[in-house]
Amino acid sequence: MGSKQIISLMIRVLSMKLILSPIKITQNQLNLQFRLGPSLQGRRVMVHTNYPLEGQHFKRHNFRVLAWNYPTGREDDSDKFCSLDLKIAGSYQYYFGYGDMEQSGGGYFVVDPLLRVGADNHVLLLDCITIQTYLSKCLGHLDDWPDRLRVAKESGYNMIHFTPLQTLGESRSCYSLADQLTFNPEFSPEGQSYGWADVGELVEKLKKDWNMLCITDVVYNHTAANSVWIKKHPECGYNLVNSPHLRPAWVLDRAIWHLTTRVAEGRYKDKGLPADITNESHLNAIRSVLWQDVYPQVKLWEFFQIKVDTAVEQFRTLLQNGLKTGGSKGLKIIQDPNYHRYGNTVDMDSALETFVPHSSSPQHIEECCGWLRQKLNELNDEQYHIMHQHQEQAANCIVGNVVYERLADHGPKLGPVNRKNPLVTRYFTFPYQDMTLEQELQLLDQPDKTCHFLAHNGWVMGDDPLRNFAEPGSNVYVRRELVCWGDSVKLRYGKGPEDCPYLWAHMQEYTETTAKYFHGVRLDNCHSTPLHVAEVLSYIIILSYS
Repeated sequence: MGSKQIISLMIRVLSMKLILSPIKITQNQLNLQFRLGPSLQGRRVMVHTNYPLEGQHFKRHNFRVLAWNYPTGREDDSDKFCSLDLKIAGSYQYYFGYGDMEQSGGGYFVVDPLLRVGADNHVLLLDCITIQTYLSKCLGHLDDWPDRLRVAKESGYNMIHFTPLQTLGESRSCYSLADQLTFNPEFSPEGQSYGWADVGELVEKLKKDWNMLCITDVVYNHTAANSVWIKKHPECGYNLVNSPHLRPAWVLDRAIWHLTTRVAEGRYKDKGLPADITNESHLNAIRSVLWQDVYPQVKLWEFFQIKVDTAVEQFRTLLQNGLKTGGSKGLKIIQDPNYHRYGNTVDMDSALETFVPHSSSPQHIEECCGWLRQKLNELNDEQYHIMHQHQEQAANCIVGNVVYERLADHGPKLGPVNRKNPLVTRYFTFPYQDMTLEQELQLLDQPDKTCHFLAHNGWVMGDDPLRNFAEPGSNVYVRRELVCWGDSVKLRYGKGPEDCPYLWAHMQEYTETTAKYFHGVRLDNCHSTPLHVAEVLSYIIILSYS
C-alpha cells in the first residue's frame, strides 16, 4: 500500500432492482456509482441520498437528487449512472423512485472511517486492528490504568475496548448503568475526583504515545433499576400507567413473587414443593401449585372479558327505544384500553345490526337479548381458553427457568428458594414494602403508585429482534417468555422525542459525552434497540466525529 490512504466501503442493498457498480478506490476518496438494473431500464428513475454535498454538514432527513452521467454522450439507459465521491465516514441512506412512485426501493451504505494514530498521525488500516476488551470495573483507580493497560500495548494490540465507564447499578453488571452521565466514582482514589476530561487525557495519550485507539459501549435499551433518575421520571420506562396492557402480566408477577415467599417459608412442603428444588417431582409440584393455587387466584382471563349482564341490559334499552344504526353486521368487541377486569365492551352499532328483532314486542326483544347473551358468553369462553394457552406457556417457562437455575449442570445451581434467589426473576420493579397480594391488587387503581411498577428488560429466545416485546400486541410478559434481567429497567422511547422528552435529552447528552472522549462506540444490546432510536443517536455520534 505504501503511503496510500484508503477508505473502504461496505454496502448493503435492500432492493436488487437498483444495482451498484464496482467501486473505484482512489487516494483519500472513493467513487460510488448507482446503475440501473434490467427491471428499471426505460423508466425515468430518480435517485435520492442524504450524503451531504462537500462543505455541508450531514443532516439525516435532508435528501437530494443525484444527477445522471452519460459517458457515451447518448441519453440512453445502457451505461448511465449516478455517482458520489465519498469522503466522510458514516452510515447513509439512498432511495429511488420512478413514475408516480417517489420511493420504489432503496438501502444504506456505510463509509468506513480513516483511522490515525501516533505523533505523526499515520493511518491505521481497518484490516490491521487488533483489539483487546477490558472490564473497566476491574481496572482500579484511573491513575493505575496506564500500568495495567501496558500489557495490551506490549502484546501488540492497537485498540482497547472499555466496557462502560459510567456509574454502575447495584448488581455491578458492566452494562447496567445507574447514571449514564457520571464517571464511575470507583475510579477515583480517596481525596481525588476524576472526571471525563481526565479520561480524555488518557485516551489521547494512548493514541499519540502508544499508537492505540480507544472505544467504549453505549447502552440505550435499559438503565439500572436503582437509577435515581428513573424514579423521578418513571415515564421513561414501561409502567402500568403508560402501558396498561402490562397489568395482567404484573398481577401474575406479584402472585409468583408471593409464591416464592411461601415456598421459601416451607408452606408448600406438604404439597411436594420444598424450598430446595432438586428433582423432577418438585418440578411437577410447581406446575400443580400454579394451576391449583396461583392461576385461579388471579383470574387473568377477566382482563379480557365482557360483563355480560351490563352489555345485555344496555342492548335491551337501545332496542326498547327503537334506536336505528348504520353499523355493519358482525359483533365487535372493544378491548378496554385501561385493561380493567371485565372492562371490555360491545360495539352496540354492530350488535344492533347483528341481532335484529322481528318486532318491537317485549317477546322479540327478549329473544334478541338472549341471542346476544349467548354470543357474549361464547366470546368470554374464547378469551378464557386463550388465557389458558398463555398460562400453559407461562408454566413451561417458569419450570424451564427453575431447571436451568437450580438443576442443570451448566446452570448457576442457586440452591434453595429465598428472597435473594426467588423461584424465578421478577419481571417488574416493586418499590414498596411487601403486602398481601389482595392489598397489592388494590394499588392497580392508584396511578401515583402504578407508574413506578416498571418492566425489566431482557431477551426472548427466537423472537424477532425488530419487534419491541414490551409494546401492545406482545404477550411476552404474561407468557413469562422473557429471559429477564432483574437489575435493569427497559426504556420506553416512543415514536420520537415528543413522546418522552426527558429520556431523549438524557440519552443525547450521554451519547455526546461518550463520542467526545472516545474514538468509537459499540452499541450494546443492539438486537432489540429500536431502529429509529439507533438512527437518531448514531446521527449524534456522526455529528460529534465530523
